[in-house]
Parts: sequence; C-alpha cells; structure tokens
Amino acid sequence: MSRAGVANPARDAGRYPGRLLAPAAAALLVLLGAAPRPDKPPVKSEGPVAAVRGTIETVVVDRRGTQSLGTDVADIFSGSFGMLQKSATLISRTGNEAREMVELPARLSPTLSPDGGCALRIETETRSVLAGAKAGARPRPPDRVRAAVVLKPNEERLVEAYSSTVTQGKLAFRLQCGAPDSDQGPEAQFVEFVLSVSRGEGDNDPEPMKSNGLRALVGHEASNHFSFNVTLDPDASGARRYRKEEVDVSLAPVLLSGGQLQVEVTLAGELATVTAEAPPSSHPISHAETLVLSPGQTQSLEIDIHSSGDAEGWLRDRYRLGVTAAF
Repeated sequence: MSRAGVANPARDAGRYPGRLLAPAAAALLVLLGAAPRPDKPPVKSEGPVAAVRGTIETVVVDRRGTQSLGTDVADIFSGSFGMLQKSATLISRTGNEAREMVELPARLSPTLSPDGGCALRIETETRSVLAGAKAGARPRPPDRVRAAVVLKPNEERLVEAYSSTVTQGKLAFRLQCGAPDSDQGPEAQFVEFVLSVSRGEGDNDPEPMKSNGLRALVGHEASNHFSFNVTLDPDASGARRYRKEEVDVSLAPVLLSGGQLQVEVTLAGELATVTAEAPPSSHPISHAETLVLSPGQTQSLEIDIHSSGDAEGWLRDRYRLGVTAAF
C-alpha cells in the first residue's frame, strides 16, 4: 500500500501521549553526498553549502504502549540526503498474540531555510514479516510513505512512518532540525591540505607557481601567505615599475559528514603597481567561498583582478587556487 502525507501536529499529538524509553533497536545512519564523477572536471561552487543537523527519534506504539527506539543525530549537507535504518517488533493491539517484525529504512532530505530551520522530505519503504508465517508464504508488499514538513529551528514534529493493518501497531519519527555545532568535541581531527597556486598574465591560462602543504584541526583554520613581484615595462617617463602581489589564503575545515568535508576558503590581499615617481596604485583582493571535498579530490577557484587601465602597464591578472584534502 502506498500513501503520501504531510505531518499534522494537531492530529498526531493525541496519538502519542507519552514516551517510555526502551533499548534502542539497531540503527545505521549513512550520510551520502553527490561527489563529482572522476571523469568530469570539478564544478566551481556557486554559493555556500551549509549543513543541517537532524535529530530523529523513532517512536513505536503497540500493545505495550508508547516506546522510544532511540534517537539518532546526523549532520547532512543541505540538498543531500541521509539514510536511517531501524528495526522493531510490533505486538498486536487486538488481543491476539501476533508479532510483526518490521524493517524501516528512511531517506531524509533536508534543505536549509533562511531562518535556520529546514524543509525536510521523508521517504520510507517498510517491509514486515509476521511471526509464525508459513514457509513459502507470499511476502507482504512493502508499505511506502512520502511526507514533507517545514520545521523552524529546534521545532519538533511527529510524522507517521508506518501503520500496520495486521497488528494495528504504528511507527513514527519525532523530527527536529537546526544548525550543527562548529566544535566537533573529542572526535575532532586534523585535516591535511595541499594548496596549489597558479597565475596567468592577461588572457593566458594560469601556470603553476607553488604548492604548499597545510594542516588544520576541524573547527580551526590554517593559513598561507604568498607574494610575487612582476617586472613591468617602464612608464611614459621611462621610470621603472613593477607589480607587487600579496595574497593571504585561509582554509577552515568546519564540518565532517558522510565522508565529505566542508571547508571555508577566504582570500585577502592586494595587487599594487609600484613606481618611484608616484604613489602605488592598489587593487584589493577579498573573496570567500565554501567548498565540499571528498578525500583526495581537488577543487579549484579562480580570482580575476583588473588594473585601472593601460597606464599601469598591465590589464589583467588571474589566480587559480587548487585545494585538496586528506582526512
């Protein structure tokens, strides 16, 4: 049987009057992200990719009353999804001794809201077996549920995930979402980075200039400073001049989730045309971008700086930074 629905908190509140904590059933939470195919070049990030912290309590209602099968917490990148696997046994509420073994996999897909909450899609495909069923009996078809909820930060919502027509038992998810903590606590770990810098003059493709190894603790940052002096043609008066380039790069690993790493990249610096006859002509650099990396994967970002015109002796300078992480 297939159903689709949206949680109704007013309706659901009366169905689950209390919670009796019970030992948690086996649960496996797998966080999945859409990593680029290896045969395709990395795509430049179009904007920050934030994570959503989901808190999912699994609730069971049967002849024993209302019980909790435990609470799972996971950080899932917005627009990605996580898989939750729960197992439960439902005891008939109709007076007989029927027992139903239930496997409940759920796919949870959050999208971060501007207020810090989330829009959450839930898809389940529940399979069950009745205790004492005859060998070779035709298996029961899977029960599918599709639901969508919009949650404010730390708001709770109860969503029915399975309702048995045999035992009259029910399974539901009590859902919350919010922003993950930046401090990873005792599980914090180091990330090894390789930062490569390429530079190109005018319309020329950037050529490799240097590559540095950096190390940062998750929740902290590592930085690197690089500078170049580029000789320019003399100005109209014949005075010598050069372009001074200085850039600071900061890499801050902020979140590890599902085998992927979220890194905040910040660039600050300037390009300045320097002569002996006039004050330097300065062009500030300020750029921030969020990257989501898989181990060993390199993502690139480009910075394009333009002069104020031909009078400076150059028109355009391009930087390409490559970031690779091992964790």
